[in-house]
Amino acid sequence: MNKQLTLMILICMLLSACNKNTKTLPVETGVAKTLADYRKVNISDLQYQLQFDIPEEKTTEISGKNKMIFELKSVNQDLQIDFREDASLIKSVKTNGNNSAYRFELEHVIIPKEELKVGTNEIELEFIAGNTSLNRNDEFLYTLFVPDRARTAFPCFDQPNLKGKFQLNMSVPSHWKAMGNGKLVQTKENGNRTTYEFAKTKPLPTYLFSFVAGKFETITREHNGRKHTMYHRETDPEKLANNTDEIFRMLFESLDWLEEYTDVPYPFAKYDIVVIPSFQYGGMEHTGATLYNASRMFLDKNATQNRLLARANLIAHETAHMWFGDLVTMKWFDQVWLKEIFANFLADKITNPSFKDMNHDLKFQMAHFPSSYSVDRTTGPNPINQVLPNLKDAGTMYGAIIYHKSPIVMNMLENIIGKESLKKGLQTYMKNYAYDNASWEDLIAILDASTPFDLKHWSKVWFNKAGRPHLTTNISSRNGKITELKMVQKDAKGNPGDWTQDLHLIFGYKNESKRIKVNMNVPEVFVENAKGMDVPEYIIPNAKGDAYGFFKLDKQSKQYLLENLDGIKDDLVRGIALINLYENLREGFLSGNEFVTAIEKQIAKEENSLILERMLSYLKSVYWIDQTPDERKKIGKQLEDTLWIRLSNENDMSKKSSLYSALSSIAETPERLSQLFKVWKEEIAIGGFSLSETKATALACNLAIKMPEKADELIKTQTERIQNPDRKKKMHFVAPALSADAEVRNEFFESLKKEENRQIERWTLEALRYLNHPLRETEALTYLPDALELLKEIQITGDIFFPYNWLSVSYSGHQSKKAGDITRKFLEERPDYPENLKLKILQASDVVLKK
Repeated sequence: MNKQLTLMILICMLLSACNKNTKTLPVETGVAKTLADYRKVNISDLQYQLQFDIPEEKTTEISGKNKMIFELKSVNQDLQIDFREDASLIKSVKTNGNNSAYRFELEHVIIPKEELKVGTNEIELEFIAGNTSLNRNDEFLYTLFVPDRARTAFPCFDQPNLKGKFQLNMSVPSHWKAMGNGKLVQTKENGNRTTYEFAKTKPLPTYLFSFVAGKFETITREHNGRKHTMYHRETDPEKLANNTDEIFRMLFESLDWLEEYTDVPYPFAKYDIVVIPSFQYGGMEHTGATLYNASRMFLDKNATQNRLLARANLIAHETAHMWFGDLVTMKWFDQVWLKEIFANFLADKITNPSFKDMNHDLKFQMAHFPSSYSVDRTTGPNPINQVLPNLKDAGTMYGAIIYHKSPIVMNMLENIIGKESLKKGLQTYMKNYAYDNASWEDLIAILDASTPFDLKHWSKVWFNKAGRPHLTTNISSRNGKITELKMVQKDAKGNPGDWTQDLHLIFGYKNESKRIKVNMNVPEVFVENAKGMDVPEYIIPNAKGDAYGFFKLDKQSKQYLLENLDGIKDDLVRGIALINLYENLREGFLSGNEFVTAIEKQIAKEENSLILERMLSYLKSVYWIDQTPDERKKIGKQLEDTLWIRLSNENDMSKKSSLYSALSSIAETPERLSQLFKVWKEEIAIGGFSLSETKATALACNLAIKMPEKADELIKTQTERIQNPDRKKKMHFVAPALSADAEVRNEFFESLKKEENRQIERWTLEALRYLNHPLRETEALTYLPDALELLKEIQITGDIFFPYNWLSVSYSGHQSKKAGDITRKFLEERPDYPENLKLKILQASDVVLKK
């Protein structure tokens, strides 16, 4: 009731203001927030009736029709309809049954206000669909409209807080299948064409509208009286047999858990899934038509524990979006993290029961902290809550901070108010804003009523402030006893920090450890409980795993952990200590050689699969980026031997897979490469570890770079081995990046400057990573200026993760000051470069900028 009253007052105020001042809204490219706010107040009861005629040939135009029906509260402005394509693609426009004297200006179809009326209006548009977000392949297509790409395919009001009901009809080749958000009502055959008619949906924002068409196989299972269908293109029967049951089990488990947690039954008509080859993301939460990446769903039988867990989390994450994001949607994409914070936070809760033997606190630590730190440690961190004047820049909102820092902070919130209070608050939030829009502030207002804690101030610091606190432990002692212990927090620039959180300090001794809780709510805290204690061999300030920041290790703690990491028996504490060591390396308090030497000694000792996989991931990065070629040469053979021995003797297939991945990455000696080449040729095996097609392909690509004399054989033979047509096409695409001929590689990089050659983004990124392999750094330096120059275009033409991922792979093999100099020069010569893209550059190039 309060929400409705507030909205009515807002409407009255805005309409009153409009009547007094009829200043025309400006026409701008994109979707300006001022335009979106006006439309939100002025337009209601929105419906889209859409028709698309999908040809089999991906180069043939797709014709479409859209009837938009809505209520207008005022007609003192021309109506701007968003369409980010060429004006020539609009074939006809009718307003309320009459031909419209519309004009096309700056990505908008503009209907004169004289043609509109207060009350019900109908706008009928015939158009040719834009291809930007239709992802057209030879045998299938799928739409991907997040965050503002619906307007690239059809004219619409492309903003998250103007939800509409969608009714879709599609005509496709009869040997194709089609699906959309709504339930299938009927199909009609007409020669070699089939028309699919789908039921009207519940209110959805345009970014969640979706359709898929193409050659797909289907598998259907029933749960609680509802049928769920999986569409896929997998041709390997073993992969289907090994994965299908688990995919559906996790889907059903997620649905059941969320219905109980939210106290809201599944809120839409159906929940089908489509598994897409080389899909840009892990998944996308289109209501009733959720898309998933095939490589994340159909796993090898030797998949690591982390890979299995990642799939479970992915399914839970996308399912959580049905409530958090789809049922209740953020008002504007500056709070896109609002849907992601819940999806990631709740996904961890959902998957816990399926992995009973796993340390879930450790899992949370490994899943979120390293990724979040990878941005917050750089000179270009962004806050969780960002500013977005125009939706055209919404893609730059995405990244590790919204996906990984936000659930960490959400975990803090749950610790502050309690699990039950949070659950009840979210249930109220769901019911208050169902099929509508809400903000973070709306939720905080609900939660604030259940706690004396000042959530608004706490939220302001953690959500609006970029970066992470830098925390230092200062110890004074006499005769082996602590006389004073002070915890100090500052920001990255050395200013006093104002983050509020609890720290759980562990004081480690030979045969025991002691814990002290510290409330870090001011820049300096004296830990009175530590006075008189024996000076420990090491201190870990974030030992419970719920504190966030850079924890600078004192000299004694650093040395102890480098030499005795395995001496910490608690898995969670040992995992945290590993992350702290790596972050101290990245902040310049530890050398790459020190880190690699220490990890080499730990490889044979680490038994926890989550820690081992994280350890080996760090090892691969540091080995190539933080060591000189001479340092790699000194330790390389010993490291290879250590990995080979552990790999050969290891019985656990998950750990074996992680060890194999590390070995194939770091192997450089002729003896080891020859050995791996024989493994690829299937002449020898590694302790019973057989290569799947996926692993064999990755090994062939890796060896092609390291053994250029065998590159042609590796590429040709592996391409012939691949049976799946989608994966074979991918291999053909990346092959030039693996060539031993530098001219072929250079020509391939030049081809990526054309948008049409970057359409399948995952293929592009993989090929670009091969071009930028550390062993090719000198050549890769010549690509870097052009890669940076292309960034603006890629932000416009690519999907939401593509700009940062493009940068990430472009810098992936660089460790030289030259790469840093190229980056500095690029930014210095462009003082007015868009801030959001500048931050992405600073994040991706952090290692070389510190050279």
